[in-house]
Amino acid sequence: MNTKRNMESATGQRHAKDKKKRKITVQSLSRMPAHCPVGGCSDIVFPSNVMLHMLHKHSNGPNCTAAEVFEHRPQLLYFDPTGYVHGDNCCIGTLMYGGVKGKPTTRPGVDRLSFLNSGLLNTYGKYDTYLPIMVMACRTTWFAHLKDKQLEQEMLSKTEGTGGIYVFWLVAPVTTRKVFYTLTIFDRHYISSRSSIRTVRDYTNFQDPSDFLPIDENYIMLRDSEVLELMNIGRIVHSKGGKQAPRGIPMEVIVYQKPLKPSGILSTQPEMQAALKEARTLYSTCVMPRTKGTVNREISGKMSLTRKPLSKTRANLAHVRASR
Repeated sequence: MNTKRNMESATGQRHAKDKKKRKITVQSLSRMPAHCPVGGCSDIVFPSNVMLHMLHKHSNGPNCTAAEVFEHRPQLLYFDPTGYVHGDNCCIGTLMYGGVKGKPTTRPGVDRLSFLNSGLLNTYGKYDTYLPIMVMACRTTWFAHLKDKQLEQEMLSKTEGTGGIYVFWLVAPVTTRKVFYTLTIFDRHYISSRSSIRTVRDYTNFQDPSDFLPIDENYIMLRDSEVLELMNIGRIVHSKGGKQAPRGIPMEVIVYQKPLKPSGILSTQPEMQAALKEARTLYSTCVMPRTKGTVNREISGKMSLTRKPLSKTRANLAHVRASR
């Protein structure tokens, strides 16, 4: 009995010490203001006012999705590449990150991840402990990777805008710990996808792709040809109800602080298969399908090398005749 009380007391002291340390850490964060990362917006914003600025200035655009997001909960966005001006940063999503859903103590402002948000009134007041995150997109060129900016301008003038790319990244006020996200970009039929894990960038850092592409890796990039392929231009897509599908490319973003970990060590093949089946069932309840069909694979992710081809090629037919 005494041993149990001692363990509980030690755990409580450890939590109190950790809480005090986090409080000191968040108080030491820089309160330096910075320019809004959205192109055409000249406002200079303090970290505690980013949520207010984001909700009032950038969450109501026709091509912007505003949503509450929680730990490891997917959120669907749409990216419409038409009309993008070279070098112009656009906000395609305003996210209010609230930690683990149903656990208010995990909200960023309560858990000492970030500053409390100030100036929020009326219905926006509930976001005072949330973390504002902006999903950014910009059209630029391959030459933005060059550290020599004079050479970049010379190459741009010679190529006349060819070699275009689209860059995507997430920004937020400075935090005491890293905030990760998984961004998955689909084609309009959900047949193929590209997915990457990155870290949310500090909004006080460089936000022009020409400045941060050579020195940073927390972004996702698509070539013009890839965007055209994903858009499948020239083909009208209809949903099951007969309505036209939303214009643009579907994108799924998942924000989290810690990657999901298995509850135990899975050492046997049956346990691995059971865990894989459970994960697929759980994930399919929140996320749209990646492909129209499924391919049975082993745990290693490789297809069986003994599978016989089904197509009637000349080589196959010759092999059949020879075996007779």
